[in-house]
Amino acid sequence: MSGPALSTLAAAPVFPTLGRLALPIMLSLVFGALANAVDMAFISQFSQSDRAIAALSVIFPLQMLVAAVGTALGGSLASVLTRALGAGKPANGRKALWQATVLTLWLGLALTAGLCAALPALLALLQTPADVLAGALDYGYPVLLATVPALLAQVWCEAFRAQARVRLMVIVVVSSCLLNVLFNILFIIGLDWGVLGAGVATALSQLLAALLAWWLIQGERNRLHRWCSGAKEATDGGLRWLRRRAAPGIKRELLLLGLPLFLNQLGIGLMVAAVNSQLAVTGALSGADVLLATAAFGLFIKMMVIVVMPLQGLAAAFQTLAAYHAGAADQRRLRLTVYAALGWTLAYASAVYALMYLQPTWLFAAFMAPTGVNSAAIEITKAACLAFPLYALFFVSAGFFLSTGRAGLALLIYLSHNYLFFLPFVFIFPAWWATSGIWWAFVATDVAAAGLGALCLLLALWRPSPASATKLQRNDNSPAATDPANPCSDAA
Repeated sequence: MSGPALSTLAAAPVFPTLGRLALPIMLSLVFGALANAVDMAFISQFSQSDRAIAALSVIFPLQMLVAAVGTALGGSLASVLTRALGAGKPANGRKALWQATVLTLWLGLALTAGLCAALPALLALLQTPADVLAGALDYGYPVLLATVPALLAQVWCEAFRAQARVRLMVIVVVSSCLLNVLFNILFIIGLDWGVLGAGVATALSQLLAALLAWWLIQGERNRLHRWCSGAKEATDGGLRWLRRRAAPGIKRELLLLGLPLFLNQLGIGLMVAAVNSQLAVTGALSGADVLLATAAFGLFIKMMVIVVMPLQGLAAAFQTLAAYHAGAADQRRLRLTVYAALGWTLAYASAVYALMYLQPTWLFAAFMAPTGVNSAAIEITKAACLAFPLYALFFVSAGFFLSTGRAGLALLIYLSHNYLFFLPFVFIFPAWWATSGIWWAFVATDVAAAGLGALCLLLALWRPSPASATKLQRNDNSPAATDPANPCSDAA
């Protein structure tokens, strides 16, 4: 494993470099979100049923649980791998890639068995309406059966991103999205399978995307790989794992850095489940249409996932550069990278914020939902997103501590958003403001989490810690840290 592309980017001017690196990552993440939203769009257009839309919405928390595992393993792998390259220790990165792949396989098999066996009980726990239950089962089983390929594709794409080989990442994610569209056309329009067809389409697209990622990760000498990586790099240094036992420090770091990512992503699923539960409670008390509210909230969440993906792309690019500079112990460029990330994320979040309140119909047009569901989703957006630009501070601060290897602070910030703030707020506020209290919980959470993240980030920049720059040295017995051939070493 080599990092010539990454080292070149890390030496370039920070602000434009971050934008160039983030753009393909943003594209891949948006297409990844669209691959998930395609099901909602096809069901909305061709069923025109609140019940079918709600069936997809109630499965979403379980999909977020699966995504949480992939995000944890992929994000921690990317941090370890990039800092290994920055410190001139590619062997550690290869070992980490192999370790993460094996761990992903076993966890994926366990999740598949557990979730499929417990699906009816989980849907009952989520207070799924009786007339939605059958559709939720039809959609949930095929999606959950594809857990292993979905996780492997996610982890391997993070490995591409960690080496700044984002074209390979884009190829996998865009292919998954396009395949999902084609399979939805076949199963929903052609075979009229409805919600079941949407689930089968998602499962097959994830399986084929994982096979494509596996093929690319082998470093085969083919035209596609040469186009993405350059002929010499494809021949000499393809992204291959090293089938050796990873050092205990690397395995421990993978788990520690993955924990905040897992809990954060899991918190999103819990957030959706909590809101669905509160909508059922407040709707029953007020006599509101619970089915309409659940469908509208599901549409809102699908829209937000797509809107937030560019922010995550900027954060991922920021983490790649920040981890490299942390591994090379270059505090000056690390600080400049933080400032550039804040500029890019705040600019994007402000632009989306203006769109939410000036032209919200543009955000929902692609879903082609029924008029009533669409209107209700727009009302939710205007009520819940009053402090949306502050979300940028949360992403940058959490990404900073993750990329520099400070798992404790990363865990604190990731936990703060959904666990420390949102989940208590969403159960407390409706007692005073009924359904409106649910949306005020979103606003209060954005303000509180951004404030905590900004405070931690300011303290970290004021008093930088050298610990993250030395962890990789303790995890490897090789003298690469002082090797003159290593451009990041002290000797060089």
